[in-house]
Amino acid sequence: MIIIIGAGASGLLASILLAKKGYKVTLLEKDKKVARKLRTTGNGRCNITNLNISTKNFHSNTPELIEKFIVSFKEIEKIFLNLGIPFISLEDGRCFPMSLEANAVADILEIEAKKAGVKIVTECEVNKIKDLEVFTNKGNFKAEKLIVATGSSAGFGSDKIIDNFKFHTIYPFYPSLVQLKTRENFKKCAGVKIKAKLTLFSNGMKINSTYGDLLFTNYGISGLAVLDISVGIAKRLAEYEFLEIAIDFFPEYSKEKLKKLVLLREDLRGVVPSKLIPFVKSNKLNTTIYNLKNFKVEIVGTKEEKFAEVMSGGISLEEINDNMESKKMKNLYFLGEILDVDGDRGGYNLHFAWSTAIKLVKNF
Repeated sequence: MIIIIGAGASGLLASILLAKKGYKVTLLEKDKKVARKLRTTGNGRCNITNLNISTKNFHSNTPELIEKFIVSFKEIEKIFLNLGIPFISLEDGRCFPMSLEANAVADILEIEAKKAGVKIVTECEVNKIKDLEVFTNKGNFKAEKLIVATGSSAGFGSDKIIDNFKFHTIYPFYPSLVQLKTRENFKKCAGVKIKAKLTLFSNGMKINSTYGDLLFTNYGISGLAVLDISVGIAKRLAEYEFLEIAIDFFPEYSKEKLKKLVLLREDLRGVVPSKLIPFVKSNKLNTTIYNLKNFKVEIVGTKEEKFAEVMSGGISLEEINDNMESKKMKNLYFLGEILDVDGDRGGYNLHFAWSTAIKLVKNF
């Protein structure tokens, strides 16, 4: 019998593909419903994958190994089309189900799993795993092959199943694609949303930059641009790096062009949101221009893991074979976010989850 722990994206897809190959599969899920996290992804629309798949969109402590665990966009598209889930492509190559409903994707995967003969046991809490036996509140399950697809604690709090596999190298988990806490107090302009260019500096050295929505909050900054630039920040903070983000509120304007604009309204009303004016306006024109082009905020933390879209860290790729099997224990397999890979925003994390399920089944 094949036991899969975790009825999320990778666990559900793996169960379907294995059952269709004739294997007897039991899927254990701690929640009442399967695919709880999948149902919320893409703001409820389910950003399944991305047309533009590249290893540069994935992050790991062993980045040189990522490529062998990623399948092509076409391969995933074909599998989902066979499941009756055609894709549509929207902005930035992001692909969604044609219905734009994450719940529909989760429901179809559950229906197809049951149709293929997968036994799904919900509200099943795993207490301990010893060798290939899983001890739960609903009895013990002895597996011939055990597949762990529990994901991480991102979005829903702690999950300690990974503690059963300390014979593996496990890189520390850090929140990623997450809101950022700043030293500066932005309570007086909380709720202000604006498009801006963000550039991250670590110990004075430029790391990366992005452009998009920026939202000021009671604790710091949020918005899609902040989520994008947050990749790796929690780990850098843990290593005591000094992190700053430079905000350019007018990236399309040169300093000279912006100066002419500001001179039309030196009080900045009509130029920037009124709540933001006290933070950027100075009695000196050049300082105001500098603040509008290079407003610095110090990053002192991230929001907690329950607010993160994904977690970085996990089981080292160096200890996983191409077929997702552990190099430390025969017949033990790992899928998805429990592994030391996290992706950029835009469907890349789900792409990795699907990829690991497909890689596993190909070589079973």
